Amino acid sequence: MKKLYFLTAIAFILLLSSFSLTAGDGKDSLKKDIDPYPSFKGFVTNKFWDNWEISLNFGTGFSVYSSGNQGAWGDRFGINGEFSVAKWLHPVVGVRAGLQGGNFNTVRSDEKIKWPFLYGHVDAMLNMSNWIGGYKENRVYYAVLFAGMGLYASNFTDASKTASGTMGAPANFAFTAGLTNKFRVSPSVDINLELRGILGMSSLNPVSYSGRGRFLGNGDISVGVTYRFGKRDFQRGAAGYTLNDIESLKREAERATAEVQETKDDMQTRLATANKEAGAAEQRANDAERRLAEAEKQLEEIRNQQALDAATPEEMVFFDFGMAVLTPEDQIRLTVLSDEIKKGPKDYVYSITGYADFKTGDKAKNTALAEKRARVVYEYLISVGVPAGQLTYQGAGEDQQPFNAEGNQTVIIK
Repeated sequence: MKKLYFLTAIAFILLLSSFSLTAGDGKDSLKKDIDPYPSFKGFVTNKFWDNWEISLNFGTGFSVYSSGNQGAWGDRFGINGEFSVAKWLHPVVGVRAGLQGGNFNTVRSDEKIKWPFLYGHVDAMLNMSNWIGGYKENRVYYAVLFAGMGLYASNFTDASKTASGTMGAPANFAFTAGLTNKFRVSPSVDINLELRGILGMSSLNPVSYSGRGRFLGNGDISVGVTYRFGKRDFQRGAAGYTLNDIESLKREAERATAEVQETKDDMQTRLATANKEAGAAEQRANDAERRLAEAEKQLEEIRNQQALDAATPEEMVFFDFGMAVLTPEDQIRLTVLSDEIKKGPKDYVYSITGYADFKTGDKAKNTALAEKRARVVYEYLISVGVPAGQLTYQGAGEDQQPFNAEGNQTVIIK
């Protein structure tokens, strides 16, 4: 039992060190109303192939009955190894499937008998460092609690059957729980120190004798390596806003764009009516030829401008807060815009201006975000065939906000 207490103390010290590493990061450029290290809220749901891990561990452990154990502690230890695959659904919550195998020693009548085991299990994982300390992409140490169950089998070799005097290969369900200490050495590699306990029925141990108790317990400590693949970090949403809030703002912006187009159509209709009235006035007012000629000249300029406007379309793209990623809908709209640009004047140069919401966040980061949004749109238009010579892009500063209230996270093409 002293060794078990010692291992528990080590796990507790490592868990405390996780919290102290988090507490040491007190400064952040974000404003106080934005949580720089969220735990459960504020994350975009990851995709199926994101945040996967494969691990390989090797270690040692012991097996004991719930009562009536014989022999010294040192005679019960064996070796084991495990291969596991894990998927993190969230910075705090994940699932893991693993296969552990090896051997233990059990003492019966002063004879040490070695017997093998295999344990296939599924665990739920809880990243305590990200939960209590908040999510940080560059954290060095993670304390991960896990618990699960699976199928435990033993005594499946001829040597163990002969040594234990039992011909059967018992198998039954068993429960497991423990702590994984993960030390991040690179964005894709962790070093693991894992403490685990397994609880099953005593019949899983083929070495039988009277008074051995009802339950069988295994305890082990192992070290290993984890490779992280797929998208390794987690994408945050806008602090203080839900995804529904963001979608609502986007719909509101789309309605505003539709109203602008409706106003533009109404003005064109009115202009057409004015043209008809001017023609009728020309027929009625022969004494006003000079003024009519001037009016026709002005109308011709308007028509030329209309033709240029029709051949040089404008567009607006709205982004989620803090994001510079085009949605599939945005890409469709930009593809349609690219077709209109390619049909228009070849010497017309379009300006792409990116904006950001400077009411929150760091000014320098928002300026960089505005330019990044413009560059994303610029690169996409080039990728669908628009000549680079017809495009320029830039990010707008704090003093160039297109809207007075919400919705400044946009790119305007004109």
